[in-house]
Amino acid sequence: MEHQVFTKLRAEMAKDGLDALVAHSLDNATYTAGFQVPSHAMNRFRRTITVLAGSDFARQIVVNVEENLARERSRFADIRSYNQFTDNPSDLLADALIEAGVGSGRIAVELDFMPAMDFQRLERRLPEATFVHARDLYFRTRMVKTDEEVALLKQVGELTERVMGDIIDGLRVGKSENEVGAEIMARMLEGGAAGVAYQVGSGIRSGIINCKPTAKEIEAGDVVRLEILGDLDGYRSNVTRTLVMGTPTEEQAKIWAVLIAARDRCEAILRPGTTVPDLWTTYRDHLKSNGLEPSLTFLGHGIGRTIHEEPYLTETREIDLQANMTHTMEPLYMLPGRMGFHVEDMYRITDDGAEKITGHVVPNDVLIEVPPR
Repeated sequence: MEHQVFTKLRAEMAKDGLDALVAHSLDNATYTAGFQVPSHAMNRFRRTITVLAGSDFARQIVVNVEENLARERSRFADIRSYNQFTDNPSDLLADALIEAGVGSGRIAVELDFMPAMDFQRLERRLPEATFVHARDLYFRTRMVKTDEEVALLKQVGELTERVMGDIIDGLRVGKSENEVGAEIMARMLEGGAAGVAYQVGSGIRSGIINCKPTAKEIEAGDVVRLEILGDLDGYRSNVTRTLVMGTPTEEQAKIWAVLIAARDRCEAILRPGTTVPDLWTTYRDHLKSNGLEPSLTFLGHGIGRTIHEEPYLTETREIDLQANMTHTMEPLYMLPGRMGFHVEDMYRITDDGAEKITGHVVPNDVLIEVPPR
C-alpha cells in the first residue's frame, strides 16, 4: 500500500482535476518523500524533485551524489538520479511525465518556487501540457496532519518546552543574551534536535519582534523574551515565554493579563468548524476593548514541516478548523524602545475540541517572575 501522504496528495489532485503533481521546494519535496535530501538545503544548483501522476506513478529525482541515501530513506521506490555537470534535471522530469502518460495533461508545479529556466525547459519539452500552480494544493494537504506527524510535533514540542524551563531556571543578572542563546542551542542539540533557532531579547530589546541575541547583559527589572524553534526529524516547534527579572510593575501585569485573557477566549473556541477569521477577531476585539492594539496582523500560524504554514490565523484566511490541524497561537504586544510581551504555544485540533501540545511544562497564566539573583 502507498504511504498515507501519497494517498492524501492523490485525493487532492483528483479534486483539482490534475494529472500530475510536482514538487521542487525543500518543504514540499521533503513532505512528499518523507526525508530531506541533505544538499537540497545547501546547494541551489542541485534540484530535488518529486512526481506523483495518475493513480499509481511515483518517482523522485535527485542528484547522483544523493542517490544511495535517497534509496535508503525515501518513501519513493522509484529513484532516478542525474549528473549535476552533464544532465539537466528538467529533462528527467519531462521524461517521467511522458512515461506516466501525462505529457499533455494538466500538471501542477510550484510556480512560486521552480526556477524560471527549469520551467522554460519543461514547457519546451511538453508543449501540449497545461501547467498550474501547486502551492494551494500543498498548503491544503499539509494543514491536516497524519498521526505520525502529530507524534513528531508532540515530541519536539515537549523537548522545546523542557529546555525552555531549564533556561528560565538558569537565568541570572549579568548573563548575556548570547550566553543564553548558546545554552538554548546546546540543550536542544543534546536533547536530540537536528537543528534550532532562537530569539533572546532583554530590557528595551524585548520590544523588538525578532530579537536576535546580542552581547547585552540581562539586568534586574528587565523584561526578557525567549523564543525557541526546534527541528526534530524535519518537524518544527515554536515556543515563546516572557518573564521579568524581579517583580512585574502594575503596567506589565495588566498588559500580560489582557494577552492571556485573549488567549483563553480563543482557546475556548478551538474546535472543528470554528473559522480562522473568528479566532482572529476574538483575539483582536479583546485587545482593543482593553486598550491594546495587536502588534501583528495574525494570532498564530500552522506548524509542521516548516515553522510558518497555513493556516495563518488572520482575517484573510477563509478556512474552517479541522481535526488534526496543528498551529500556534502567539499573543504579542510590543512597546518599541521600552519592552515587549509574547507568549506562544502549539495546539492540535481534536475531533471535538483542541489540545495544547505545549504549555504544560512552563505555565504562563501569570507573568513569570525570576528572582534577580
